[in-house]
Amino acid sequence: MQMIYQMEITGNFDYESLNIIAEDMNILGKKQAVEMLVAVREYISDIDTKIEANLDNWAFGRISKTDLAILRTAVCEMMYMDSIPRAVSINEAVKLSKKYGDEKSYKFVNSVLAKIDRDLSAD
Repeated sequence: MQMIYQMEITGNFDYESLNIIAEDMNILGKKQAVEMLVAVREYISDIDTKIEANLDNWAFGRISKTDLAILRTAVCEMMYMDSIPRAVSINEAVKLSKKYGDEKSYKFVNSVLAKIDRDLSAD
């Protein structure tokens, strides 16, 4: 989530150019994390479309950068990483939003991800 947040802030979704940050967080040595970063880079448009399609009375551009990073991480896991159960992705995203978001973030994140989960289950 922190790498995806950094990508959003810098406007650079090439995770390899963020090596200093990645080395500090020891992320690039973790295969699953690298797979997720690659998937976010490759499928950012699809991920964002899925998020936007599941917003109620909220504009995509109004999502805080922190909540957006959390949502992108979870949606990427839910859509492209079959080794991670969707319920685990949702649970971790809610925990992250409680830690890094504002007092309402976790409700927003949970709501959007629950809708995406139902949408993916219907596919």
